[in-house]
Amino acid sequence: LLCSMVDATTASVTPRLILTSNGLTSSALRHEFSRFIPEPQKSTVWYIPTAPLRDGWSERMTRQQMAQIKKELNLGKIEWIDPEYVTGETLRQAVQQLGRVDVVYAEMGNTYNICHHLHKSGGAELVRELVMSKGAVYVGASAGSIMAGRTIQMAFWKDWDDRTCEGTVSCDWTNPATAQGLNIAGGRSIFPHANGQYAQKEWQEMQARRHGHTDHEVVPLADGEGLVIVGDVARRV
Repeated sequence: LLCSMVDATTASVTPRLILTSNGLTSSALRHEFSRFIPEPQKSTVWYIPTAPLRDGWSERMTRQQMAQIKKELNLGKIEWIDPEYVTGETLRQAVQQLGRVDVVYAEMGNTYNICHHLHKSGGAELVRELVMSKGAVYVGASAGSIMAGRTIQMAFWKDWDDRTCEGTVSCDWTNPATAQGLNIAGGRSIFPHANGQYAQKEWQEMQARRHGHTDHEVVPLADGEGLVIVGDVARRV
């Protein structure tokens, strides 16, 4: 399967993203979220659990994570819709039934699984529509942040994730079309968990050369860090 290419040139609203290494774990990142969503108790969130469910997380663990996020951020409504199982027109209808979507929260986990199923299900187009045309805030954690970028091949750098998604996916991830991200981060790609040796600039530059990623900006994020994007302006938090 070749994941469909995505064009990021037709934004009609100012896109707003918070791309993190491991979630909204700091007071500074939570403050940025509250600036975007000043009345979280009135908000509706589409929670995408596709990545953790093929990364060793049980459904129970993932639902507990979703509940914790709801509690910590004081969210009004957070809905679990997984594009691995809800696809096509059924997925579009499920998202439409949420009404106004204020936040798309893409959880951490297996980068390849979220990429494969967002594209295959039609979810990629829905997310882009929500973020680029309807004003939803995109929050990514690890794999969710990588998915927002130009390419998900940042997962090659550490090579932590199972490229077969527990034996359920067969893709040539070296194909740039297959590994296309949502490309809603201003043409950048995101490299999370840039801790320890992975934080070293020399190591990062070696990986970029090795995997052919020297042609665009790659933003490394250590755990606890995030990249806040508003339109064309990006800043590290």
